[in-house]
Amino acid sequence: MKKTLIVSNIFLLLVIAFLIIKGNLWDRTSQYITRKMNVQDEYSYLDNPKYKPKSENFMLFNRQADIVMLGNSITAGINWNELLGRKDIANRGINGDITEGMLNRMNSVLKVKPKVCFFLGGINDLTRRVPPENIIANIKNIVNILLTNDIKPILQSIIYTEKRFYDFEHNNKYVTIINDELKKFAEEKNILFLDLNEHLSENNTLKAEYTHDGLHLNAKGYVVWGKIVKDIIENEIK
Repeated sequence: MKKTLIVSNIFLLLVIAFLIIKGNLWDRTSQYITRKMNVQDEYSYLDNPKYKPKSENFMLFNRQADIVMLGNSITAGINWNELLGRKDIANRGINGDITEGMLNRMNSVLKVKPKVCFFLGGINDLTRRVPPENIIANIKNIVNILLTNDIKPILQSIIYTEKRFYDFEHNNKYVTIINDELKKFAEEKNILFLDLNEHLSENNTLKAEYTHDGLHLNAKGYVVWGKIVKDIIENEIK
């Protein structure tokens, strides 16, 4: 009886180990626990350990840049100058950043005196359970700051998540709601709203071919996004 129990336990451990390795079960479980904890506690952009050092580094950049890419890890994940074959782009993406954080580091955008600023943010807010109305308000404030400083905003839609990402159905429900509001706002302000989901998503879900983890874009996804941005730049920057 004891021997049978030991064999059963060993078998069970092997099955769990297989699931962890094959299905990335541990990462998804720990991600779920982490986010559940963050739902209960009010999250601040300053809780992100990457925020302060990256923000300070951005303020050291003194060269003028015609284009700023402002956002979170999706924006930070590629060298835009290399992707687009340019030398006048400043990347202002910070991994894990929320729209409140972006709003509070606008000085690093204004400092380089760009002609155009591409903005993409909001998905980290949703995973932190920031209310949609707060997300929209932050984005509107960012756009208004850009307009006040004679910088042309390019407002990009929040990209849907794919089924591998934590709570993707909840995320994508609110992505739709927020994007609809941002599109209306862009029309009111007579600025460009760039719907990235028309190119990267299908049925309100990020296409699996464009992501490696359900949230972040892979090389193929960046190529698609890069072509869209390149076309806009050629029309918007004289």
